[in-house]
Order: sequence, then structure tokens, then C-alpha cells
Amino acid sequence: MSGCQIRPAVPSDGQRVAEMAAALSAHEGEPPPPFDADSFRRYGFGAERRFDTILAEDQGRIIGYVLFCDSFHVGVGTPGLHMIDLFVEPAHRRSGAGRSLVGALSRICLERGGTWITWQCQPGNVEALEFYDRIKGRRFAAANFELTGDALGAIADAVPGTD
Repeated sequence: MSGCQIRPAVPSDGQRVAEMAAALSAHEGEPPPPFDADSFRRYGFGAERRFDTILAEDQGRIIGYVLFCDSFHVGVGTPGLHMIDLFVEPAHRRSGAGRSLVGALSRICLERGGTWITWQCQPGNVEALEFYDRIKGRRFAAANFELTGDALGAIADAVPGTD
């Protein structure tokens, strides 16, 4: 198991987490996301909080992170967590850091009364798929959808106000 330490993120970790989020996007062949240190602080802490973050550190250096949020599964009838992002620096993969992060996330899930964790993975991210298989993640045959940009605005505008 990894010698890394797991801890909750603090606002000052924003730049490092944003750097790793960009590295994850690059690993998946995507451009850097518009997620930066300010977004991390704004949506990870305070009044507009939308997610939580835990970090893996090795000798005081942040080497990985998990972003997650609370969710609910109607089909199971219980709360759980949605893992938004999981990233470990390439030099620390297969060291146990990823397993430690998922283990800590699992503990948080159980402490919050949850019974499950869900996540998505890019189909071409072979390393991640192999990791998720090793930790006994169950693959679902599901289609992922997203509403964004003009399509999101158009459908929102098509609904009469609920005043």
C-alpha cells in the first residue's frame, strides 16, 4: 500500500488541483478544462460549494486528488457519492495512491450514510479502466448524455417560468 497521506483539500490547494485537472484532460487527449484555482475555491468551499476534494500527498507534495459530490440513487433508494474526478500523477501510479484515495472516498461515503459510489471513465483511458477493474468497480452498460451551451439554454428557455 502507498506511503502517501490522504487529507481533505483546503482553498490554498486550488492551483495544484487545477494543474492536475489539466494533466488529467491531457492524459485523455482533451484540451485543458476551464477549471482553475478560483473555480476550485468558489465551488469547493463556502456559499457556492458544489463538490468536496480529498488529496494524496507524498512527502508533503500533492500527487493525486478526488473531486466528489453527494448524490442519490432512486433505483437503490439510498444516498451515495458521485466521483467527479480521480487523478494520480503518472510517477505515482501503481503505488497504491489511487487505491488509498478510493478507500478514503469509500469511508466518507459510508460515514455519510451512503451505500454506493458512481463515476464515469473515458473509454480510451485504458489505465483507468484497468485500475477500476482491479478495485472491483462494476461497469454499467449506460449511455452518458450532457446538456450544455446553446442546447441547455434553449431547453431552459422553452419552459414557462414557475413564479
